[in-house]
Amino acid sequence: MKNRHNFRSFGILAVLLLITVVSTAQESLRTGYFLNGNLYRHKINPAMMNDQNYISLPILGGVSVNAAGDVGIDNFIFRNSAGEKVSFMHSSVDANEFLSGIGSDNKIMADIDMTIMSAGFSAFGGYNTIDIGFHSRTGASVPYEMFDFMKNLDYNSSYSINDINILTRNYVDIAFGHSRKITKDLTLGARVKFILGLAYADVNLDRVDVVSNPSSLKWTVRTQGSANVSLGGDFKYSDNRMINGTKAVNGYDDPSLGVNGFGMGIDFGAVYDLSNVLTKGLIVSASVTDLGFMNWKKVSKAAIDQNNPFEFDGFEYVKEHDVSPDNIDEQFNSLKDDLEEFLSFEDKGKGSESSSLAATLNLGAEYKMPFYDKLSAGVLFTNRFDGDYSFYKVSLMANIAPVKWFEFAVSGTKSTFGTSFGAMANVRFTGFNLFVGTDCFFSDLGEYSIPAKDMNASVSVGVNVPFGKRGGKAKKVEIAE
Repeated sequence: MKNRHNFRSFGILAVLLLITVVSTAQESLRTGYFLNGNLYRHKINPAMMNDQNYISLPILGGVSVNAAGDVGIDNFIFRNSAGEKVSFMHSSVDANEFLSGIGSDNKIMADIDMTIMSAGFSAFGGYNTIDIGFHSRTGASVPYEMFDFMKNLDYNSSYSINDINILTRNYVDIAFGHSRKITKDLTLGARVKFILGLAYADVNLDRVDVVSNPSSLKWTVRTQGSANVSLGGDFKYSDNRMINGTKAVNGYDDPSLGVNGFGMGIDFGAVYDLSNVLTKGLIVSASVTDLGFMNWKKVSKAAIDQNNPFEFDGFEYVKEHDVSPDNIDEQFNSLKDDLEEFLSFEDKGKGSESSSLAATLNLGAEYKMPFYDKLSAGVLFTNRFDGDYSFYKVSLMANIAPVKWFEFAVSGTKSTFGTSFGAMANVRFTGFNLFVGTDCFFSDLGEYSIPAKDMNASVSVGVNVPFGKRGGKAKKVEIAE
């Protein structure tokens, strides 16, 4: 069995990410956007102020994990008539049954955010925040035609497969934020971020044309694509395929932890209380986050073009000669070996690569109920701009704070990936704050403790230390009264 820590071919990574991603996350818990005691609202909108100073517990201050996608583990792992676990490629799985659960463009998006350190305090005429956090943004997209080819291997057909993509950015940022009242009703805020890049890979297979050769039971493959990888290691090479006289790239070896890039970003936000203009208790807000760029160094570059066709023997794993039906690891490792032969690149040397951050627009409106001002309703629209991994979300929320030390919110969301429901509870005393919540309840984890039908799920939790008297100077800048 090959070293699991080595990066496989980029095609393997793209396909298997759709199969094996367990959890992912987004920038902050959206369900808590309208809760005044939510100490991390400034991560969504830097104009949001707290009415108390705070400092986070190291690492435990906030962890937010979210998965979004339109396929789940049940799309790729089945049970045969004997009750044994088998992959979708197993001969006992009917092709029509498997492909009926595959969409035209199958995506999974993975975001993870961890607060390493965070603090907020009133000073300099407003409210200030300092954050150090780890962020991981990953996405993969594999079209229906790729799975059709893999499963059917119809020698009487040819295949045109467009747009197989994988993108991952992993970095640490140090952010400084400041917000202040401009007028009695208007609050503005901004955060500046200094970014240390840890790992980056951007792989695009724009077009893969597969033509069958029935007489030889082989395939002629022509591919157009590129790969840019900055993980601190180097490419590995095929032993049996040459491109322009050199060994073809078919994977990545020895990734190492370190600073592989630098960048900057900025967030802008505004909050406007319309109580004196339109309706009492109505507050609107807007923000744009992650406007910025990353520059990655020592990027390993590779490409493949349609002028370099090659022959492919097919997915030998389908024949099931030497794979135990109930050994999922062995089955997928065998599939990896076949995918290594299917996709490989020409080495283009090392260089640098610049990429933009995933900018996000947030628009919100909250209305405090006139009959009970501790109850409010809100709507939050979010749109992330990130090429193939762009998405939108519209959430309706109900928020209640029956006592000073406890708040609760529920949400319903319509998004690119369907409909979901969430909730958040926030407990805050002087010296102790605990929040826990989700923007998308786990609908069906199945027997693998992984979302079974789709990858839409999230969880956020954190422990912080609020201090100082509520009100006073901080109270004067509070925006949600």
